[in-house]
Amino acid sequence: MPSSSKSTTREYITSVHRLSVLITYGKRRRLKITLDDDGRVCAFAPKYMTLKDIDRFIEDNYSWIEKHRAKLAGRVKLSPIDPVEQRRKARIIKARASAFLAVYDGKKPVRITVRNMTSRWGSCSANGNISLNVYLLDVEPELFDYVLIHELSHLYHMNHSAAFWEQVSKYCPDYKKCRARLRQYQIPKK
Repeated sequence: MPSSSKSTTREYITSVHRLSVLITYGKRRRLKITLDDDGRVCAFAPKYMTLKDIDRFIEDNYSWIEKHRAKLAGRVKLSPIDPVEQRRKARIIKARASAFLAVYDGKKPVRITVRNMTSRWGSCSANGNISLNVYLLDVEPELFDYVLIHELSHLYHMNHSAAFWEQVSKYCPDYKKCRARLRQYQIPKK
């Protein structure tokens, strides 16, 4: 009889620091821990790993958990938007991007689209299409410009090499500050 490939999930409280952990057992080789948007510990474990081993791993990584929880606590959570608001924001973003491109002297994208993305502010395809996150209207204008410049720079370099960052710095000399400020925002999950 073939084994089931379904995952099982359970909640667990660790022994030392009394952390609440959501454990998902599944078909995997190693234990992995992450934090959800609210700072809750999520463990993804091989099917037959014991609670004792999971507990030890989480307690051994307690300082990592606390460090990342502190980062999450300092983030600005953006509010989810409905489809009507999404369409309104998309129109504004496209107009803003068009105004930027009118004075931009570098390579231009084939097309710009606006989407509701949960983990990225923008993306650039190998075909030269750029997608921008609808939540870019909820951050400062200079961060909007940075994301657009970042994606336009991918038209020259489809990676994050030194040459790519040199391209970004031509139009956004303080890109490191912008990147750091952008990380303070938390995009809503759908």
